Amino acid sequence: MDTVELFKQRLSLLAEINRLSDFKCTDDSAYRAIGIKLEENIIAIRALRVPSEVPKPKPIVQPVKTEKHESKGEKMTKQLTVETYHELKAQGFTDSAIRKQIGIDNNKLYKFKQENGLIRAYDKPDKKEKATPTLREKEVKAPKIDTDRISILEKELSDFKAQLKDALSFIESLKTENATLNEQVWGGRLQMLYAKQAELENFIADKHGIAIHDYLNEQQLAILVELAESANEWQGFKYWKLKKDVDREKLLEETVDVLHLILARGIVLGWKVATVKAYKTVSITMQYKSLMQKIANDEESQKTYALAFNMYIGLVEMLGFTWQEVETAYAKKHQENIDRQHNDY
Repeated sequence: MDTVELFKQRLSLLAEINRLSDFKCTDDSAYRAIGIKLEENIIAIRALRVPSEVPKPKPIVQPVKTEKHESKGEKMTKQLTVETYHELKAQGFTDSAIRKQIGIDNNKLYKFKQENGLIRAYDKPDKKEKATPTLREKEVKAPKIDTDRISILEKELSDFKAQLKDALSFIESLKTENATLNEQVWGGRLQMLYAKQAELENFIADKHGIAIHDYLNEQQLAILVELAESANEWQGFKYWKLKKDVDREKLLEETVDVLHLILARGIVLGWKVATVKAYKTVSITMQYKSLMQKIANDEESQKTYALAFNMYIGLVEMLGFTWQEVETAYAKKHQENIDRQHNDY
């Protein structure tokens, strides 16, 4: 994957984090998974920018070939002269190597060096002991700093800040673009549904002489009941049941009944939504549970209502229905509800 693709992937991950934050997602696993991918992305980009160093091959040192003398003992001692000793030392031989080369023991070599004034002739000079630095010298001496590494890190940090700024700007532009497109697509369709539902709610209030606002608790419970009936038709939570013959039309009908009541609640509280964006959890079971918890929350607000509507849209998609199917089923049930009121239902 090249650098452009990696940056696109990073922007997509940042946009996903922003989406989860907008909906106040409490699923830590979702953030953790995105965090892991984002970390892998950063490592991959860094790897493309900093080429790996190819270690240089070490030079091969050819060993110095020396001819070994076959004779040993007193005979070889006669061959060790001062000139021979100096020649071997000039070739880099140590005293131990010379002993093996000539074939004499350590005592004889030492005696030879003593007799010819060669003791300590080739010894390495003693290293001068460094004076212990004073306290003032320790204070003044600055620690060694890898300025090149610091410069690289500062450059990477600066680049990352610039990339983050660009990513945030890109996300904001996506938000604006998405909101505009969402309103164009959903605005008219949702307003039509709210208008139809308001017609039914006003008809019920006039016919029965009641104020719907006085029945908010009953309306809230009704939504939970309809959600339970929808889940019962889905049957996915019934782990004890092997044969789950789902009636798709019946499931669609029960799911659309939930929409009637969600629209009605938005009308009575004055919380109509103009745009929607499907919000989904990890499974259909969790989608039902999360939506029920959101509806049952007594601390309702326009924001929680909008989130509940988005979760309903997500449930519809997870159940395999299109919005066109939902609208068609809604229109059919709406007329049925109107007829029921005329017939004193």
